[in-house]
Amino acid sequence: MLKRTLTLILAVLMVVTMFSACGKKDGGSGSGAPAEAKEWTWPLEENKTLSVWLQWTNDFVEEPKDLYAIQQIEKNTNVSIEWTHVDGNTAQEQFGLMLASGKYPDIIRGINSYYPGGTEKGVADGVLADLTDVVEAYMPNYTKLRTSSDQLKKDTVTDDGRIVGPWTITSYFGSSNVTGERVWDGVCVREDWLKEAGMELPRTIADWETLLDAVKKNHPECEAPLMIGSNGADGLSSFLSAYGVLKEFYHEGTTVKYGPIEDGYKQWLELFHDWYSRGLIDPNFMTNGADILCPADYLGTGKAFSGLELWGLTDTVLQQQGYNTDEGFKIVATSQPVLNEGDTPQIGLDTSSLIKEQLGISKKTADLELTCRYLDYWYSDECMLLDSVGIEGESYTVDDQGVYHLTPHMQELVDAGTVNTLSEAMYMYTLGTSDFGLYNWGMFDPIYEGNPALNAYDEFDKSKFDLMMPSSMTMTDEENTEFASLYTDIQTLANENTVKFITGEKSLDEWDDHVAQLKQYGVERCIELKQAALDRYNAR
Repeated sequence: MLKRTLTLILAVLMVVTMFSACGKKDGGSGSGAPAEAKEWTWPLEENKTLSVWLQWTNDFVEEPKDLYAIQQIEKNTNVSIEWTHVDGNTAQEQFGLMLASGKYPDIIRGINSYYPGGTEKGVADGVLADLTDVVEAYMPNYTKLRTSSDQLKKDTVTDDGRIVGPWTITSYFGSSNVTGERVWDGVCVREDWLKEAGMELPRTIADWETLLDAVKKNHPECEAPLMIGSNGADGLSSFLSAYGVLKEFYHEGTTVKYGPIEDGYKQWLELFHDWYSRGLIDPNFMTNGADILCPADYLGTGKAFSGLELWGLTDTVLQQQGYNTDEGFKIVATSQPVLNEGDTPQIGLDTSSLIKEQLGISKKTADLELTCRYLDYWYSDECMLLDSVGIEGESYTVDDQGVYHLTPHMQELVDAGTVNTLSEAMYMYTLGTSDFGLYNWGMFDPIYEGNPALNAYDEFDKSKFDLMMPSSMTMTDEENTEFASLYTDIQTLANENTVKFITGEKSLDEWDDHVAQLKQYGVERCIELKQAALDRYNAR
């Protein structure tokens, strides 16, 4: 952590120094003079080269250029790509080193997550190009998509109406069906134990309590009937959201609130303290880390009954991995818990917005129009199909009803031992979930055709995002600096006290002192900063 922090500080200092000394010498936009649209056709007559930086790993293909769909995209455009790829564990550090070097690729995927201060700061620093004046002329596909709904118009601009980087836009098989990704994570339970208890899928908090009591009685060897997040609330704020709050900042209408000082948070703590004292919650939740995913060696072996699970990690997968050999072993998804029957399940993790990661274009790119045009190709339906399901007739087919299917060739790759799964077979063609442009979350339908894993979506998609802060909401550089100076200590205190309240190390009689201490640390000022950002977002 210290090494990563020092790297980022060095990167910021070098960028500030460099651009204070040099000023704005390179190309870009933001001049107020819109570019003129010109005729553009693919492939180019003369081969061109661009560079792309992204987080990507693949156990079967060494370089993105070796992916079959990427090779086809190069043929279609006559643009060769020099790929720089990093893994998730080192991505932030590698980005900091790249930034400090002053040598930037033409395109950076996920720039909003990596650039210190965000994409707008990158433009202000002179590292990234402002695309406001060129996007309509150079990126017609993206422009058509981002103006296709009021929500996208709002999400793809800054508070002052600029376009500092295109966002990946989510769809179900193309531009004619731009829609948020299906919710891919949620609560699951052992279905065989559920039936043994004679119960239906739990929906309310009361249902869950009855079910967990039954599991504890029927399976005293089960160490963790319910697995929860390492700080009490998991990454989706499961169970907590039933009380109308999330684990950190959320909004109620147009008003920003902070979960750990709200009455609903206290009510959730009272519930979880009671469940913990009765052995219904994992006694080692602080170290088991089931924030997004229930550990396989718990759920698969009977040490746990329920927790969060990704939609594709089914009982079959756990059996293939050797965790369970019982033919009756079954896992089934359920919806987010609610307090009262008929309440709307709420979720606290952004899994289904219309936009995903943001892309940045270097201000040093030698040919801004070429870079924009190439990136815009990724927003076409043609490119979307290539980098989601591969090459028609080779990796997939489409039937008369417009349904996509994998070819026998993909199963042959699995049968021959070239790859282990159909997903891995597809990732010999595409960037998979590391792609960008027009994202097709429907890519998993042909991969999992006929697999009950897809049924999880029916439950997970019942969740709504009414409490979540908008994913493209931004604070100013000054607000970010002030917020960071306050919130680290606030977050640490809130997490520590939450664990102590659940375990009983701290009595809930001390709740008022807990709230007062968070306010003393400056939580109300943090709420004000978030409120200002939300107000600007709502005014876009």
